[in-house]
Amino acid sequence: MARKSRKIAAAEPVCEAAPLQIFPTAIYARLSVENSGKSEKVDVITNQIKICKSYIAGCPYLDLVDVYVDNGRTGTVFDRPEFNRLMTDIKSGRIKCLVVRDLSRFGRDYIETGTYLERIFPQIGLRFIAIKEHYDNFDTDSSNESLMIPLQNMINALYSKDISRKVSTALKAQMEQGTFQKRNLPYGYRWNEEHTNMVIDEETAQYVRLMFQWKIEGWSIPMILDELDRMGAPNTELRKRQTGTRKGDGCSCKGWYSSTLYGILTNPHYVGDTVLGRSMQAIYKGIKSHNVKDKDEWIVFPNTHEAIISREDFQKVQDIIQAASEARQTSMQKTDEIRATLVNLFEGKIVCADCGKKMYFHRKRIDKDKRGRWYAYYECSTSVNRRYEHCTSHYTRQDTLEANVLHAIQLQVEAALDYDKLLDKLRGSEGEKNIRDQQNALITSLNLRLNGVSKKRTRLYEDYAEGLLDEEEYAFAKKSYDEQYADLSRRLDEAVQRRSKFAEAMSVDNKWISLMKSVSTATQLSQDLVDETIELVRVHEGSAVELVMKYSDIYEQTIQSINEVQEAM
Repeated sequence: MARKSRKIAAAEPVCEAAPLQIFPTAIYARLSVENSGKSEKVDVITNQIKICKSYIAGCPYLDLVDVYVDNGRTGTVFDRPEFNRLMTDIKSGRIKCLVVRDLSRFGRDYIETGTYLERIFPQIGLRFIAIKEHYDNFDTDSSNESLMIPLQNMINALYSKDISRKVSTALKAQMEQGTFQKRNLPYGYRWNEEHTNMVIDEETAQYVRLMFQWKIEGWSIPMILDELDRMGAPNTELRKRQTGTRKGDGCSCKGWYSSTLYGILTNPHYVGDTVLGRSMQAIYKGIKSHNVKDKDEWIVFPNTHEAIISREDFQKVQDIIQAASEARQTSMQKTDEIRATLVNLFEGKIVCADCGKKMYFHRKRIDKDKRGRWYAYYECSTSVNRRYEHCTSHYTRQDTLEANVLHAIQLQVEAALDYDKLLDKLRGSEGEKNIRDQQNALITSLNLRLNGVSKKRTRLYEDYAEGLLDEEEYAFAKKSYDEQYADLSRRLDEAVQRRSKFAEAMSVDNKWISLMKSVSTATQLSQDLVDETIELVRVHEGSAVELVMKYSDIYEQTIQSINEVQEAM
């Protein structure tokens, strides 16, 4: 008989007795940037998933729904593609239980990990299981076991910072000694056959020469981008996939972008120098990835490879870019005072209703106005500045938008005050009592039916274990009971949510009414007023505006609850 992997066997605790509820379950696996996809002996991601699946297989109350994998993602931040998808599914109710091999796979930031484990997950009712730590938040009490979890999170965070410190120190030493080898070569270069130095890739170097030539001739960035696209020049990401230096999905590889072109035009590697330390990141210091602007901090090794661009031409382009930047700054400084009076109150809150992208905030002087007056407006960023995405023009003036928003808030205030008076009369009425009794009766009935099905499932398993049912009979009956249980659980969740929303709407502490009361005296729009009341602004074609107010769900529930009570009276 083949031996089971020690790693798997050691992490397979025996499941406790199955509870009554069936949990739609997800597995989350993560591999950090340091060892992503580089282990030749062990497929670490596969091993994590295998351990979790083995655990779930021994827990009849866990029903595996999906597996989420972030390969090459650090655990010190939680903005990871698959983790975000997982949280979306959790919030939608698709996932009720999350299983990870160990806490460090979930995250290494002990503060944020603790926030999820101690606040977010309990609030939304998510079951969380970390196999290695034998941790199950549905079984945790005030014992030493539960108290160890925050300590484990802190250890994970310290471990991550220690790794970051060692890696950062080692890389800096390699850079200073000249032994550091770049993973990604600049566009226009490739590795030689020995993979020891970079040599010119003539297929793409021709485009690099043209970029510098065109810039020296006075071409604008958009003009250069359009010409590169017209010529069919492969962009940096596409070239990496063509040469096999980068694999995997996730790249549309469409054309050229200004940020890529700017990076090439300012990269000193093209004159034959190896320049290290142009960007920096240090988790252990809390420093995120950023460009190092001070050239004195760069580590430069001159004439290490063949140049594509002469030093004279490279410096000409730098002078052109610097002159354009200084001219832009001078122009901006002249109008600082007037532009400061036009404030974007909707920063991060205003988007295009069609493409969903942010709206740009522009300030502009009124043409031919002798008094030098200015105005501001919002414009869809996709229609203005995205080369490979298209959207129609969405536009609204700042003054018009602010007037409309203030009017909408004032209308909400009037409605809230009217509904508050009506709720005072309806609270404690016969109609409210009837609805609460109906809600409680339904929840009690569903709980009884749920318990009944649960007992039948338990007896079914006992009959199977005693040999009264064969495997086929057991599987057929179990499927029927499981479907009934899942349906009743769903209906029970919905009933509990309806009761909770009704209670919140009828409460004297109704959040929507309380908010509207707090801003009832506002006569002009301000940043504080926008932050307190506005969730999102969507701008449609023709300047039509759609507002999403804060607590809009409670507002709708309040109207619905009032109607229900009035009908029940």
